[in-house]
Amino acid sequence: MCYNLRYLTKKQRDYAVKFGESQEEIDKLEKQLEIFNQQNGPVYHTTAFDHWPIPVITSNRSKGFQFFNWGLIPGFVQDTHQYETKYTSRYLNARIESLFDETQYNEKFKKNFDNPFYSSALKRRCVIVADGYYDWHWQGKTSYNFHIQLKSEEPMLLAGIWRTWESKNEDIQRDTVAIVTTDANPLCRKVHNRPKASEGPRQLAILDDESAAVWLNGSDNADEIDELKSCIKIYPEEKMKAYPVKKLFVQEGRSRIPLNDIDCIKEVHYPELSFGSGQDQMSLF
Repeated sequence: MCYNLRYLTKKQRDYAVKFGESQEEIDKLEKQLEIFNQQNGPVYHTTAFDHWPIPVITSNRSKGFQFFNWGLIPGFVQDTHQYETKYTSRYLNARIESLFDETQYNEKFKKNFDNPFYSSALKRRCVIVADGYYDWHWQGKTSYNFHIQLKSEEPMLLAGIWRTWESKNEDIQRDTVAIVTTDANPLCRKVHNRPKASEGPRQLAILDDESAAVWLNGSDNADEIDELKSCIKIYPEEKMKAYPVKKLFVQEGRSRIPLNDIDCIKEVHYPELSFGSGQDQMSLF
């Protein structure tokens, strides 16, 4: 599902040194993150459907870290009423396979429509900085939350696209972002074993340092998009790890409330996800 994220739960300097090219720039980036943490605290778990601000770096590096609301709002959305009644659960993530297609085929209407991601993919790319994300695994009728992160425990760099949306009927402006996804590698496919999407399991598009630089600074010429697409690869499973955690939501009436505390990232042992016994016991993961 790729709609649940963890970020800024480590030392701010760990993120700042990924993008700072001088001591002065590193200090500036670190200060920006400290201010966010003072106001919001570390985010151990948030869901895309809450549209919480997430940390991004754009090609305009002079601005440093910015915080954009998760969920791209296309230009055709007239105002907040239209957005909140029709589009809050759409445009959260973007598939790399169709990201650079100017039009997209809509099976429901049997025709092509303008791709709302296209102009952002060409001209407004960004890197989201995260510590990990969560996905769902199923055994029979029971689901389990899994936390997915890099084995190195370094910050995870995710490919994103952004746009600044302006309401046509209100004095409102929002910086919004969608996260790019790829096909799942074997590990993520094993976790995400019951995908709702017809194309099968997905994972967030994780970048290494070199690919992140290309994604941020590559040409915005439509004739040169192959270079951009080539830097989005299925991230190797041997560089990732996944483990089960507690339930990430609690039910309050008809509402599912997301939890956000340090226990969200602690591994939980479920006997039904293991086989064997004693010293020979092994995990399915």
